[in-house]
Amino acid sequence: MFWSVDRIKGGPIRQHYNEIKFHPEHYHSSKSVALREKYLSDLLHHSVATTPFYKNMANAASLGDFPIIDKSVIRNNFEAFRSESYKNKKTFTVSSSGSTGTPFEVYQDTNKRHRHNADNIYFAERSGFNFGSKIVYMRVWNTSNRKGSLLAWIQNIDMQDISNPKDDVLSKLLATLTGKDEKGIVSYASALKTFCQYLDRIAWTPLPCNLNSIIAISERLDDYTRAALKKYFDITVVSRYSNAENGILSQQSIDGSEGFDINWASYHIEILRLHQDIAVKPGEYGRVVVTDLFNYSMPMIRYDTGDIACFENNKDNIPAFKKVEGRKVDVVYNTKGELLSLHVIGSLMAKYSDLKQFQFIQEGKTDYVIRLNTAVEFQSVSQLVRECKACLGENSHIQVAYLDEIPLLASGKRREVVNNYSNQ
Repeated sequence: MFWSVDRIKGGPIRQHYNEIKFHPEHYHSSKSVALREKYLSDLLHHSVATTPFYKNMANAASLGDFPIIDKSVIRNNFEAFRSESYKNKKTFTVSSSGSTGTPFEVYQDTNKRHRHNADNIYFAERSGFNFGSKIVYMRVWNTSNRKGSLLAWIQNIDMQDISNPKDDVLSKLLATLTGKDEKGIVSYASALKTFCQYLDRIAWTPLPCNLNSIIAISERLDDYTRAALKKYFDITVVSRYSNAENGILSQQSIDGSEGFDINWASYHIEILRLHQDIAVKPGEYGRVVVTDLFNYSMPMIRYDTGDIACFENNKDNIPAFKKVEGRKVDVVYNTKGELLSLHVIGSLMAKYSDLKQFQFIQEGKTDYVIRLNTAVEFQSVSQLVRECKACLGENSHIQVAYLDEIPLLASGKRREVVNNYSNQ
């Protein structure tokens, strides 16, 4: 029915879908290269010609001459980022929850929405999802984002609210998953972890669930959750890197590799040094800077997402993200001021099976706090501190605190790593 309606409208989403699918399969071909270059060139010319913020860039020779922007720049110059040729056309408002800061919204035009829908279909299928089957969407659902019953039915979405993940809520979720209809899961990574811990507690024996895919979004997916989902559902979960203002930027492959295949069809992506607008070397961590090739209503050129990642070519010799470390405010540094991978922290904490939850906080250059939520008395504090010192530096000062629950953010996400020092 979806494709029939699209065909009646001229097939815009199908055309975008076919093109998105073409690029990864023919990335190095002259056609693919020419298309990507054309989209970038067209966007820059459109932005200079119709957008007040970019009108002074008429003499720019290349993308590198355009300024780096971020959320604060867009907020402070909101109307200047709006294309004059789209102000009287239909646009769509998309917004982030503001869970880690002030809420943020941008406008998107109809063609961008078609591209976004096609991106969603393509990358869902790459995770193993069969387009048309039910989506069990695990997130915080409230009055601002909850879909109406008719729209949820049309989109075949089962909205599972995980704002209060108590055992009775998780029990109902499990009953939903064990139904006979084919389905895929889209969920915050932390909600998947909480669900797996619940299955551990009840010693659940895997039953047929007819699941075709699991996509983890918004947060870092740890090794425990990945292994537990494979154990209970025989599904290889993939982690997706996306944001509300742009869309799907990259996603892990279903083959279980750790890297993230970048959506080069819809975005031009750079990784720049943390404190300089200079491209990093391969394998070096830096800021993820995105140019959205399809949002003409509110062009976002060289947009600093606030996230950190590094490049590495994938098996097809296409530039991909080796790792996505998350937001700059959510990475930590050792006592020498060197960036420490979140995977180091995650792997270190994952070995302690009696921890229900943890939160690792950097408070100063050498000061750290580890907040723990434990089901039983934690006996390994001294060992944990020793191992942390080995990673952070022997001159690090580590305080351990206990909580009954690591609080959720307004969006339903839970920050496992916090840096209160970086802003200083």
